[in-house]
Amino acid sequence: MPTDVLSQALRERRRSLLWWTLGLVLLIAVTVAFYPSIRDDPALSDYAKDLPESLRALFAGGELDLASPTGYLNSQIFALTAPLVLLIFAIGAGSGAVAGEEERGTLDLVLAHPVRRRDYVILRSLALAVLIAALAATLLSAVALGSWLVDLEIAFGRLLAASVSVALLAMFFGSLALTAGAIRPGRAQAIAVSAGIAVVAWLLDGLGQAVDALDAWRPLSLYYQALGQSPLREGAPWSGWAILAAASLVLVVVGAIGLERRDTLQ
Repeated sequence: MPTDVLSQALRERRRSLLWWTLGLVLLIAVTVAFYPSIRDDPALSDYAKDLPESLRALFAGGELDLASPTGYLNSQIFALTAPLVLLIFAIGAGSGAVAGEEERGTLDLVLAHPVRRRDYVILRSLALAVLIAALAATLLSAVALGSWLVDLEIAFGRLLAASVSVALLAMFFGSLALTAGAIRPGRAQAIAVSAGIAVVAWLLDGLGQAVDALDAWRPLSLYYQALGQSPLREGAPWSGWAILAAASLVLVVVGAIGLERRDTLQ
């Protein structure tokens, strides 16, 4: 039965994952295809320099040279677009894993079989990790291939570091949505909790680059731990990855305990 839970979770998301994959590939293809037209044009970088520092930090990853390979990919894909896509997917999948099943009235049927509640949460979290990894692999492959086709020179190791960072960030907030739905019923509430904290984390990291009073608080943002240290430029943020992985694991444990302690599934 435990393996059935895992396989069923993957099967029920396979069509959705296909559409998300196609959308992500199309988005990246369009973005990368524009690079040759602006590579030798300083206008985009001049525009970025004229932006208020807070807006540049929030929406362009703080990049000044948007015509450089790193600056372009970071500002156009990895600073906001890719995290946004993967977080929407992860939060939707995470909130549906327990809260969604409960609202559809199928969770009690699954748990009537010989599968413990904590095992169910763990298996659904594992399925979530597999789905996010597949989407992150699509992100990495599409950016790497597109960069090669348009002669956008960027080290594959840096692309890998940025893609892993996005995946771990998505896994945390997907796990948060799953755990929120395991502790208390209601998919809308699980989405709101996870999305709200994600927005706060993004704002804290972005505004922390422009507001001195917030700079010391930036490490508290998991967005900072994943992407605020610019893995596309600096390489793998190992400490940030460890924090994200550990935080996701803690959430899964909390979710497993929370579902086991609930008296009834409404």
